[in-house]
Amino acid sequence: MHFSELSKNDVVLRFSSERPFAFVKGEMIFAARLSSDIKELTKQLGSSSGDVLVCCKGRYAFCVAILAIWLAGRKVVLPPNLHQVTLDYISKAHNITTQLDDSFLLSSCASTDVFDKACLELVFKLKKEALIIYTSGSSGEPKAVTKTIGNLFSEAFSIKATVQNSVRPLVASVPPNHLYGLTFSIILPWVLGVAVVDECPLHAEEVLDMMAAVQADVLVTVPVHLSAMLEQDIVRVPSLVISSAGRLDEDLAKRWYERFGHEIFEVYGSTETGVIAYRQQLSDQHWQAFPHVCTDQSGDCLQVSSPFIHSSEGNMFQSNDRVSLHENGFILHGRTDAIVKIAGKRVSLLAIEKAVKTCEGIMDVAVVAVPVKGHIRDMAIWIALACEEGLTVREVRAMLYMKLDGVEIPRRIVIRKTLPREDNGKLRRSKILDLFEAKDNA
Repeated sequence: MHFSELSKNDVVLRFSSERPFAFVKGEMIFAARLSSDIKELTKQLGSSSGDVLVCCKGRYAFCVAILAIWLAGRKVVLPPNLHQVTLDYISKAHNITTQLDDSFLLSSCASTDVFDKACLELVFKLKKEALIIYTSGSSGEPKAVTKTIGNLFSEAFSIKATVQNSVRPLVASVPPNHLYGLTFSIILPWVLGVAVVDECPLHAEEVLDMMAAVQADVLVTVPVHLSAMLEQDIVRVPSLVISSAGRLDEDLAKRWYERFGHEIFEVYGSTETGVIAYRQQLSDQHWQAFPHVCTDQSGDCLQVSSPFIHSSEGNMFQSNDRVSLHENGFILHGRTDAIVKIAGKRVSLLAIEKAVKTCEGIMDVAVVAVPVKGHIRDMAIWIALACEEGLTVREVRAMLYMKLDGVEIPRRIVIRKTLPREDNGKLRRSKILDLFEAKDNA
């Protein structure tokens, strides 16, 4: 069977020749093919130095790429997205000497004819700086974050000690170029000893089809995808659903539990810190820290210390998330930048979002506070919505007058069929504001 081990200085990965390492288009890939593909790519990388920009979409190619790069002693750089302007910027910002996408596998001459080992064994030094990964940029410009092998695998082993283990494959509807997808759909399967699923289904029907095709038992996803899945006929229900990269509404958590009898396992963390805490909110609203994570409070905000955080972030990472600490965990109250003052009144963008979501016909919402020129107000609320067909701005505004008060009522409302969420389910502020630039619907 697959086996992984974390020691004081190294992590050892052993991939059995008897169990599949990955599923690619429904076909099983074993350690022999993995070994050959890694060797072939290592040859292609040669003796060059410099960092490698990995733009692989398929998870199998992604696995081969990062394992070969690490074995070659080089550093992986993951872009926040695959837009050419982003790739050009990153190439200039880092010492990029090689760029890889899925096509390197197509040109591979790897052979699996000879593989007489019981398993493929790979060893990596924990202190080796292995990765530069970017934040999503949902609250500002994307930021480059460094990770060591130890940061990445300590996190995966901590998650393994917390979640229920499964021998079946894990399907993820989040891509591997963000830390949530990298940790839960790449490194965690290696540590759990389950097969990596190559595809990244984003639409509800595709997620369900993929789970049935590989007989998956675990789903890694985001709230917006879960909401869409509830509208489908689900034949194979995962025993474990992991949700992160966005707030899970209590109503969605209840509807999922009432239909399937399983609570959603929520994960809270960030690119800088890795995972911080988890909860199943219907049983307990408090967040529980993952093993080896220490939490504290400075003013209203959470501080975090763990082996998942690179030393460049300091001994204690200061977050912008408001919390209250309790004996049995902590409660999140939203980001500091989600509380704004308008005409002298403290306004919670999170509370407005919750109120808007209770309106009939609203499928998705984004709330922003925007500077304005006025004698009393210097900020105003703008709301972007995805609604059922036929719902008008006037009708939405009428419903909001019944739920919001005074300065909370939006100055501008824009309606679109869908909101421009990133492939990890998050919304960037700049893209929300672009909706208002395109057309004034208010």
